[in-house]
Amino acid sequence: MSYALITGGAIGLGRAFSDLLADRGYDLILTSRSLDHLASAQKEIQAKYRVKVQIFVGDLAKSDFRDKLIEFIKPYDIDILINNAGFGHNDLFIDAPLDKEFQMIDLNIKALQHLMKHFYGYFKDKSGGRIINVSSLAGFVPGAYASTYYATKAYVTSLTRAAAYEAKVTKSNVVIQALCPGPLKTQFFETAGTSIKFYKKDPKMAARQALDAKRVIIVPGFKEKIAHGLLKIMPTSLSVRFAGFGQKRKKNQ
Repeated sequence: MSYALITGGAIGLGRAFSDLLADRGYDLILTSRSLDHLASAQKEIQAKYRVKVQIFVGDLAKSDFRDKLIEFIKPYDIDILINNAGFGHNDLFIDAPLDKEFQMIDLNIKALQHLMKHFYGYFKDKSGGRIINVSSLAGFVPGAYASTYYATKAYVTSLTRAAAYEAKVTKSNVVIQALCPGPLKTQFFETAGTSIKFYKKDPKMAARQALDAKRVIIVPGFKEKIAHGLLKIMPTSLSVRFAGFGQKRKKNQ
């Protein structure tokens, strides 16, 4: 049976992907820093869907762990990579701790790029595979009060667009996509320093739309699609104000 690798796959949006892919018959490999979360997900998914779930514990922000993960997965026939692990932080740029920003860049960008690069080559060699990078609506606008997070997601979206084009024109049979949701009802707010009340959308809705999508850029949700359309035509000087206003409202006082 084919496997799907899901980073951050034990909770939140990653868990939504895990459940949906298990329901579609995929065996799973899940990564997380939390053994407790992974063990719970493994037990629940295997009991409900009768698939195999392998778990691997560690911090994807560290390159040596990513190397160990790549070595661990060699025996498995993987068809899908869900590059989901990431976190945000809400603060003025000047006040945000530099070490936290570097951790965010290491996870949101470096870890994603490392696994994407590896699996693009792996899928190209096996003449087929799919990579879904989890980005955000935040990737379409400069984000005052969460500037580094927004910048990491802009990187992910831009990288995905370019790599997807290259994959298509070179006929590699590798599908590369970016999921760009708005706020979802997950644990994201806990590390972002934002209020839970702004996170209401069902992560399974976003994951399902991503898995069913053909487009490179996937924006789940009607309001989110409208926002995406407006951001395409809105001057950056105006959109950055709106983004900043929204982030200030989300701040967990």
